[in-house]
Amino acid sequence: MVKVKQDLLNSIKEFTLMDDPFMTKVFEDDIERTQLILRIILENDTIKVKKASTQKRLKNLQGRDLQLDILAEKADGTKFNVEVQNESSGAIPQRARYHMSLLDAKSLPKGEYFDKIPENYVIFITREDVLKGLLPIYHIHRTIDENGHSFADGSHIIYVNAKIHNDTPLGMLMHDFCCKNPDD
Repeated sequence: MVKVKQDLLNSIKEFTLMDDPFMTKVFEDDIERTQLILRIILENDTIKVKKASTQKRLKNLQGRDLQLDILAEKADGTKFNVEVQNESSGAIPQRARYHMSLLDAKSLPKGEYFDKIPENYVIFITREDVLKGLLPIYHIHRTIDENGHSFADGSHIIYVNAKIHNDTPLGMLMHDFCCKNPDD
């Protein structure tokens, strides 16, 4: 029994915010923490989160359900889905697209006009640089091929590379996400 407890304690000491069980507990219904990471990632100190939850299930009667790591919402209906990915295979572009599609589908009440759909964000925080551009953050938006103008449909997909721990607010946040020592 003592060996089992020690093994459990040793496992817990290895947890970082990149690990699902720990991240879930730290951000569970915590508006302030969720708001802080969104403000840092989006470089917007005015974001005010109205509600936040972890491991939120989005049902899909026509297809695959989703279990969202963190789902936050502003008063205007804007939704933020933050996914923490240890494995690169969990952050492929098609998954980001699917998350956005289901988030959008759940953002517009039946009978409402399409211009009422809020801006929505899907943010992947990845242990590795899955887009391989050696950048700390990637903002993905749609553009019109023929003229290069923004399509401006209100969908935002962002990938954050947790490998970069520089002296910027984002770099320091990624350090914290990957850090095992709580004193750091």
